[in-house]
Amino acid sequence: MTGSDGEVIVLTTVADTDQAALLSRGLVEQRLAACVTCIGSGLSFFRWKSEAVTQESEQVLLIKTRRDKLAEIEQHFETAHPYEVPEFVVLEISALSTAYGQWMHGELMQKPKGDA
Repeated sequence: MTGSDGEVIVLTTVADTDQAALLSRGLVEQRLAACVTCIGSGLSFFRWKSEAVTQESEQVLLIKTRRDKLAEIEQHFETAHPYEVPEFVVLEISALSTAYGQWMHGELMQKPKGDA
């Protein structure tokens, strides 16, 4: 176990598995995330553009990345995230296994396929 070296988890939500798969695949393909875990069957309660409390099923995405990728992820969300106002919550990682940290670092340092 080692201390974090800039690794973070970005939390966001989308409406369904199709949206989760599309957003997750794009983040990993562009090397903005080493891994995205999609957790289904969440139930969110919130107010949106009205006084009434809204209830919606959502998928939770745990985006494993590095702090230096956050601006690029936020920019990616502007065009690829299906929500008008996407959730973008950054969770600090205080420690992680050495092997997992090395794997994440390696995945995020490579250039996306097709880039020179």
